[in-house]
Amino acid sequence: LVAAEARKKVEHAVALDKAGKIRVREFMDFFIVSPISTDPYGVMKKIDMFMRHSDQKFMNLVNEIAPGLDRIEKMNYKNSLAGAMTAHQIAKVVRHMLELIKKYKMLQLAMILQMQIPMIKDMQKAAGKATEAFILGTPIGDGIGPIVAASLIPRRTRVKVDKENEFAVATVKIAGKTVLVSKANGPGASTGYPGRFLTQLGKRNRISKIITVDAALKMEGEKTGIVREGVGVAMGGNGADRFEIENFAVKNRIPVDAVAIKMSNRQALESMDKKLLQSVPEAIEKVKRSVKSSKGKVLIIGVGNTCGVGNTLNDLKETLASVKKHSPKKKIKKKKFLGRF
Repeated sequence: LVAAEARKKVEHAVALDKAGKIRVREFMDFFIVSPISTDPYGVMKKIDMFMRHSDQKFMNLVNEIAPGLDRIEKMNYKNSLAGAMTAHQIAKVVRHMLELIKKYKMLQLAMILQMQIPMIKDMQKAAGKATEAFILGTPIGDGIGPIVAASLIPRRTRVKVDKENEFAVATVKIAGKTVLVSKANGPGASTGYPGRFLTQLGKRNRISKIITVDAALKMEGEKTGIVREGVGVAMGGNGADRFEIENFAVKNRIPVDAVAIKMSNRQALESMDKKLLQSVPEAIEKVKRSVKSSKGKVLIIGVGNTCGVGNTLNDLKETLASVKKHSPKKKIKKKKFLGRF
């Protein structure tokens, strides 16, 4: 049901004709064949190429069925297709497992599936909520990194946009240091290509430190929105961009700091929880502290999907209003404990 609802939301988000709806339904089974990795040399370049080609296929479909949308609407619609596709694929896998159980009378597999159903339902709901958020153009939990980056770019600051890599960057002063603050170009839904962006930026700038800010999966029992510091490239995805950033850092002997804002998988995909916004000031302070300890030009990368998140502090007014309007409403249930831990 969630998969069907997600697909219908995509179909009704724009006025599609019958042919357009058929194309969307066919596209739900779009797939990417993983490159051969028996000989691992060059496998990350293959993944990067295939993912870029995949993104272009998505955009080609959007241009075909909804040519009247502007650039931002097209980016959001492209991501809503991906959300609906995720829900569709989860439903297909569950159906496949059920058919196998019926066909071979596999009680063991039925028990395993039954135990995993709560997690599967949560994943399915998250995909459905993500689809809705992208259609509305509202920030999702994964956009916390771009929000932190945009908060560091003052009003009227000149922002340069790398259209090829879908990334934006501005030069600001923090603690007397020259800092390059970057994020995926918003407010259209995109994670950009930070790896290729950094490689090209590094040719024109001598960078002494890289700071990545991103959402991170919280452990069960941890509070939503806690901020933690570490080292390394805080970044998820297919690994191609992270690989390029790590290679660049190692080759040039550049230290890499990480600031992570904790949340669940579901919170990362659905409309942003207002609690997450409360973590932004603390994340900014940790970023500034890292900048102060550097000796040269610093690059900050706000990692994550920039749906509904503009590129500067001035743009965040609309972002904050959208979060307050669309933040998930939590129902607090009274729990009865049968004992004490």
